[in-house]
Amino acid sequence: MSDDPRFFAFLKERIGLDVASVGEAIIERAVRQRTQAVNAQTPCEYWQHLQSSEHEQQALIEAVIVPETWFFRYPESFATLARLAAARLAEIKQMRALRILSLPCSTGEEPYSIAMALLDAGLAPHQFKVQGLDVSPLSVERARRGVYGRNSFRGGDLAFRDRHFIEHGDGYHIADRVREQVRLQVGNLLDPALLANEASYDFVFCRNLLIYFDQPTQQQVFEVLKGLTHMDGVLFIGPAEGGLLGRHGMRSIGVPQSFAFSRHAEPVKPEPRPVFMSMSVPIPAPMPQRSAASIPTRPRPFSTLSAPILPAKAPHSDAADLLSRIATLANEGKSFDARAASGCVKTQPAPAKNKCPDLSGHLFLRT
Repeated sequence: MSDDPRFFAFLKERIGLDVASVGEAIIERAVRQRTQAVNAQTPCEYWQHLQSSEHEQQALIEAVIVPETWFFRYPESFATLARLAAARLAEIKQMRALRILSLPCSTGEEPYSIAMALLDAGLAPHQFKVQGLDVSPLSVERARRGVYGRNSFRGGDLAFRDRHFIEHGDGYHIADRVREQVRLQVGNLLDPALLANEASYDFVFCRNLLIYFDQPTQQQVFEVLKGLTHMDGVLFIGPAEGGLLGRHGMRSIGVPQSFAFSRHAEPVKPEPRPVFMSMSVPIPAPMPQRSAASIPTRPRPFSTLSAPILPAKAPHSDAADLLSRIATLANEGKSFDARAASGCVKTQPAPAKNKCPDLSGHLFLRT
């Protein structure tokens, strides 16, 4: 098998997968599994079967890609989407519904998170529609079922589950009001006819996919994504993919941890938010003491307006320790705990650079 590159070439042609991004062993293991599943005696015999069966071609793709995602992954992206969506509706004078695309949509957690975020922000159902697209029919079918286990709910703030899900014996069922906002379909990003008759989208989510492509395929996919995104639209990507878009003329909108890019020449000024300092950023000098101000009640997640949190007074001698703790929590992905800790430190609201990239992807490869 290691001397037979045909299977690598097949996956490269069909889904754009760059073997160097995942390693040959993962693909070889998937081929062995499928060879045994169809009772083929040799890799050559399996190759002949693969060429003659569209069903087996899809089965091999399914054996290589494994959905790994959860609701409200990278929560700042959804909070930013909610604010931008309200502004976009005002720009177009609410003459039409917003169009949002999620690809790959995997098993549905991302497109449903988009719908929940916008509903929680006060948008009416007629003001937006979400399109989900994925190369895997099995993943799309699971998304259409809308039933999820506990692994799809991660993080400290799960209040959205009480609002938008109904618990049954087989898991949590997405509410109809959320499901009705999302349309799901099978599609391949490398298909030249993909969404050819569709209007452009105001917001496009394509996160943790480009990292699995070689540079020519990245260029090809970027051109597709640019064509799908409205001239005044915003493209949300994964943490490790910002440099790729920067090389193609896209600019970050300037909201830390949102991983949002546009074609605008100037970054969008973010709303004041707590700053999660990284260990590499110099600690600011202590601010003059002021009288402590009461901290306002934290709003519901993804509300349209996010009032800035007023920091409480902290002793100067503890500032460095607290900032170090906030950085550690943020870099571990414990954003809820980091936000809570940040209420104890005086920091100056200022846009912060993105932290270390999260190399995990929307579609994980079997290991």
